[in-house]
Amino acid sequence: MKLKKGLVFSAAFMAIACLFKAGQPVRAASEKLSTKVIDGKKNYGVYSSLKQVKVKTGKGKKKKTKLVWKFGKKLATTKEFKLAHVQSRSYKLARGRRYYYVYVDGRGVGYVSERAFARSKMSLVRSVSLVNNELDTNGFVTTDAINYVTDKHGSVVDVNSVKRSADRISEKTPGRYVVTYRYGKASGKVTVTVRSDANEGISKDDAKLGKGGNVGKTWFPHELAFRGNYNAQVTPHTYVGTDKHGKKTAKLTTKFYEPNSLSLLEGSQETNVRGNVQGLDVYGQDMVTTNFYGGPESSMDGARGHMVLYQLNQVPKYALQYIPTNTLNFQLWKNYVKSIKISPYIKLGHGQSVGSTSRYIYELANWNHTKKLRSNELLQIDKKDMQVKRIWTFAVSNGKRENNRYFLNADVIDDNTMLALFHSKSKHRFEIWKITRTGNSFKVKEAAATDGDLISNSSQVQGFTYNVAHKCYYIAFNDYLFKIDAKGNLVNYYHFNAKREVEGLASYKSKIYIAMNKRAEVFDSNMAK
Repeated sequence: MKLKKGLVFSAAFMAIACLFKAGQPVRAASEKLSTKVIDGKKNYGVYSSLKQVKVKTGKGKKKKTKLVWKFGKKLATTKEFKLAHVQSRSYKLARGRRYYYVYVDGRGVGYVSERAFARSKMSLVRSVSLVNNELDTNGFVTTDAINYVTDKHGSVVDVNSVKRSADRISEKTPGRYVVTYRYGKASGKVTVTVRSDANEGISKDDAKLGKGGNVGKTWFPHELAFRGNYNAQVTPHTYVGTDKHGKKTAKLTTKFYEPNSLSLLEGSQETNVRGNVQGLDVYGQDMVTTNFYGGPESSMDGARGHMVLYQLNQVPKYALQYIPTNTLNFQLWKNYVKSIKISPYIKLGHGQSVGSTSRYIYELANWNHTKKLRSNELLQIDKKDMQVKRIWTFAVSNGKRENNRYFLNADVIDDNTMLALFHSKSKHRFEIWKITRTGNSFKVKEAAATDGDLISNSSQVQGFTYNVAHKCYYIAFNDYLFKIDAKGNLVNYYHFNAKREVEGLASYKSKIYIAMNKRAEVFDSNMAK
């Protein structure tokens, strides 16, 4: 075969060329590390190895030796990993098909046919409903409606490489807009509706001001005393809070350590699932976290990341740290992996405003550094497949649209009700707004307000939740936790002196759950009344 000078062969072509070398085994073809999407409708075996072996055929003078493909032990089926994070960077071409070597949640497993993947597929949000907001400066970014898009081999592609009929949809003009998406043979459409009521979300901040004040002073992240490392932790932590009376109370104990990684520690941000947690919520035995490639990524406009759903009754205190390694025996590892669900690389915003119900996860996907007027963007994620199903934007305004309330922390009460926290730095007060959705429209009312900044040196809020059992709100700053009653009065506060940032705060019934960083660790507590 004569080659033209300067012609560059792809890894795939070189793999095919190997087939023509008589009697030579085919080596694995390398390619860029990518995320693979398991097609949940199909089920294929995952095998420990795939190689060519010599087999003798015929008799006498017709006796020949030929190479045939042989699979190793069947370790699992792809349906067992359909909601795990699957990656690959090499394949073998056997019997005219590609067989990829896959990593599941960071651990190398084995070979699987590429037919197991969702190839040339596109998963889009079902519907998008936008508030009529003539002052919004951002509009709806149409890549937010993409859960994932795959190429012809089932690899997830960058959302910005997907062709769209519109990059943004303005909220200024009511109407119905259809956005088309296309990548290779994959295509889809999303209907975006801008609602007609220009006064939706305009209310008054008329709640009676509760007594708060500035009672704490904390350090900023760059002053962290505890840096830690990413070696597995094998001892629990206990932190006991000191309240406003100097009394030791509100004990936090380690519930479990999260995996440092649920992927290989390489590749793009999309294909990494790291233990950099920003948000936390608990409903029943479901615990969800928002995970980012690194801390700075969550503070970027349009930040994307992964949501991870754990079954609390299935998580051991220490063992999940070993998931991306071969330390656990395979069956035990597989049992843990099956109890963890990982979303595609979706829009999350800053990631701290996460809440959940029995069926759905909700996320306010907002930017924590915005300086211009924007609407709030709410995502609904289905726990069944961890994909975004619906997106709404809503606005909360005091008296007129210019007096905008942009929320960085929120908690979900049910599928139609949310409580959101707003800090007014100019007025030195906190406002808690009740936001109620009926269909695609939103009604808002200020539920409570608290005087003061709580923390005197303006450390940013890092967690907010409403506790149904105690009928109160909790607000977290680094390792401080403030308890606010239903009328907005500061009841108590607890300083845990952990010198670690709180990265997520949740409550379910009487229990409080707190995630702390360096390294990612979840605590629980039966808070003192």
